[in-house]
Amino acid sequence: MANFAYMSGTGNNFLVGEYDGPVSEIQVVALVSDAEIEVDGVIFVEPLEDDLVKMHYFNNDGSDAELCVNGVRCLAKYAVDNNFVSTNNFTVVAPVSDIKVLVQDNNIQIEAPLPTFEPKPIEFDKYEGIKSQVGNPHFLVEVNDVENANLSKLNASVAKLDLFNDGFNLEIYEIIDNKYIKARVFERGVGETDACGSGALCLFNYLYKSDKILNNSYVLYPGGDLNLKFEDEKLILSGEVIYL
Repeated sequence: MANFAYMSGTGNNFLVGEYDGPVSEIQVVALVSDAEIEVDGVIFVEPLEDDLVKMHYFNNDGSDAELCVNGVRCLAKYAVDNNFVSTNNFTVVAPVSDIKVLVQDNNIQIEAPLPTFEPKPIEFDKYEGIKSQVGNPHFLVEVNDVENANLSKLNASVAKLDLFNDGFNLEIYEIIDNKYIKARVFERGVGETDACGSGALCLFNYLYKSDKILNNSYVLYPGGDLNLKFEDEKLILSGEVIYL
């Protein structure tokens, strides 16, 4: 892994470097164990054309994932800063789809894939959850107090429902008002993380289409805020990316 950097996208920390060939699960685990800080995943950037790069993404346990939105945003800034592309408006080939990105200093915007959701709630314990997909699976659960909820216990309860074949990402959320949603996430293959871009997409899409929030709203994670909106029927997500 050449020219690596530690980067954070709204609290999700990644080890990012240039792709130089196939990577094994053992190699990823070794990189994570040797990392100077705790990372949620490892990203390899493969330059393809002047306006096109490919993303190779792994969770910190060495498993791969269909989509990591905050990882895409970190990759986009890394690609621009390392001159892998000749423009700040380009395309990232991600496992789930090709994603258009716009890099404006530390603010990175993506044109996101559109999530789907099953409108009928699934009841468990004293809660209700919504199944949602955006390349990877999410379960959305509204709680009264996000900060003090026992996230790992809730995750274990959802796992017992056996709703997903290949695991899931659990999003708990609390609607503050019609433009702000407070959330935490327990990510498949990682555990609790400070943010989740794909989870924010699922939350915003479901709540907006259920008339519970307005367009151009914010999901507030422990690691920072993500802005989401529909523009000309395109789902746009943006937020800050920094080097650590």
